[in-house]
Amino acid sequence: MLGCSTFADPSLARLRSPRTDIEELARLLRDPDHCRYEVATEVDCSSQRARREIESFFAGATFGDAMNLLYLTCHGVQDNQGRLYFAFTDTERDLLGSTAVSAEWVRECVHNSRSKATLILVDCCFSGGFIKGMQARSGGPNVETLVQDMPRSTGLAVLTASGETEASFENSESADVRPSYFTDALINGISSGAADRDRDGRVTVDELYDHIYEQIVNGPSPQRPRRLGVGEGVLVVADAPTTTPSAEIRRTRLLAHGIQGWVSFDGETAIVGKLTLANKPKGEHRFPVGRLSGVVIKHATRLQHGFLQLVVGGAAPAASQQGTLDFTKSANEDMARLHDAIQSAIDATHGRPPLEPEPTVISPAAASIEPTSYPPAAPPWTSPATPDTTARPAAPAGRPDPRADRRNGERDGEQAARIIPMATLDGLAVCQFDVVRWLAPWRQHWAQALGRPATVPVWLPIIAQHIGGHAAPPGTTASTFYPTPEYLVGFCSGMRTTWDRATADRLFPADRSTLAGWMTYPTDWLSLGKPFAAATIDDLATARRRARRAKTRQTALRTVLWVAASLFLIMEIGAIGATFQGDWTDEQGKPIGNPVAVAIAAHLMFLLPLAGLSFLIALDLRRSRRK
Repeated sequence: MLGCSTFADPSLARLRSPRTDIEELARLLRDPDHCRYEVATEVDCSSQRARREIESFFAGATFGDAMNLLYLTCHGVQDNQGRLYFAFTDTERDLLGSTAVSAEWVRECVHNSRSKATLILVDCCFSGGFIKGMQARSGGPNVETLVQDMPRSTGLAVLTASGETEASFENSESADVRPSYFTDALINGISSGAADRDRDGRVTVDELYDHIYEQIVNGPSPQRPRRLGVGEGVLVVADAPTTTPSAEIRRTRLLAHGIQGWVSFDGETAIVGKLTLANKPKGEHRFPVGRLSGVVIKHATRLQHGFLQLVVGGAAPAASQQGTLDFTKSANEDMARLHDAIQSAIDATHGRPPLEPEPTVISPAAASIEPTSYPPAAPPWTSPATPDTTARPAAPAGRPDPRADRRNGERDGEQAARIIPMATLDGLAVCQFDVVRWLAPWRQHWAQALGRPATVPVWLPIIAQHIGGHAAPPGTTASTFYPTPEYLVGFCSGMRTTWDRATADRLFPADRSTLAGWMTYPTDWLSLGKPFAAATIDDLATARRRARRAKTRQTALRTVLWVAASLFLIMEIGAIGATFQGDWTDEQGKPIGNPVAVAIAAHLMFLLPLAGLSFLIALDLRRSRRK
């Protein structure tokens, strides 16, 4: 296990999590109950030392080893040809060949070893922009450079924290240093047994990857882990834990049972455990107090379940199902005690008193931007606190009304969500509508483009009118104010509501995979004038109304066409009958002297329009079938 968090090259930013990554993962892998690895670790070593450790490790690997595992957590740097290098303390960006560890060289070490089962875990960092709240950790290694030309008689798997062109992340603003999102999901999957999907007592590479992918996709990080495997057989990473979740629960101070799960709190960590329908352990999700910004509770009634929800720092309420548990009325008292204890610990950790509205002092900058944009509340924490939804007296004179703030935020959030392009709005959905975190890279881009305002998306300044410095970088007009926490919570909720309403109305697909493909479809038939990815919800709604009006007109014309054709057909059938029976008469009912000429004229009068209408009907049917 190799990691590096400090670098001599000033262009390589310092990382928080690598040391914690290795300490916690090494502790788990040494566990004699279900991992039993012999672990060697090196943290903040030189590239020469790293190469020596890697080469000696694979040189000592034998065919009898159950598994040989290499774990790397550091910066990943690519050269001009896109080749990947792992950075260590002495790495210089301009001299990668001699001061960094090449991914191709690692592949050669694996290729030359006698290991029959090899797992490479790459939680790799890249030197790109670092996002506030979530520090960029990599452009994601190209796993092909690690496994090409590998012998097929062995088993090799590579799990990476992100894709080749994506960033992976660590939480750079939590009160305590946590593992990166990739390593945290890895540890959670093995330690809780949640990665043992088929409950056969073994955690395989495929099961571990599925668990990591699910955890990260449902979390705040937009990265997407990647997997590549070659060779034969099933690679087993660890045995599933033999201890039940109840053993861990018994060591905690507070415990409350809910519907198909439980919540426990020991003063430092809140644990949400889930059960399957058969009441078997499904896995645990741990939330250190330093990662939480609040806790929400809704008490149950005889007719309705309640819920307890842990709000992760920077996330909007109701954003994560992992930290949410429903419960019945009988658990109200236990859940209330848990809520009070966790909230008190959160307040103490962040050094903040219970949320109280500040006096209203509207600055000229704030007042000139938007009536519903509020003055600098200057909260000492980044995450929006969850307002109390129970009845309470009106706010005293001179203080803002939290309920009105939230309603204004919801209204403005709904309007803002309707003007954002679909591809960008999809990124907000991936971030679980945590608007502050989602806007961080856009805010950074805006700061870099201050001298080139044309490169700033038109919707970004509009959102900055509502949430001020959360969206606008310093130096811009809107950066001089911050809305109240209640307004910000309402703004996130309003954007989520707009998204949910649009998916419910089937303006676009709700599931992620379908939506990704849907945004690549041609849009000529909708007359949008732009790709789906660049269209807004308002554009899609307008296109739908236009399409429905066109369909209504088409249906009306089609009905007239068929009715007219039917009438001419009926009249032609009557003319044919009259011709065969010789019933052509004049107005007085007397037989016509020249019935043949009359019959021909009548048939032409009916057949010609019928032929024309039939041709139009055939064209319409062909067009409908093609569409």
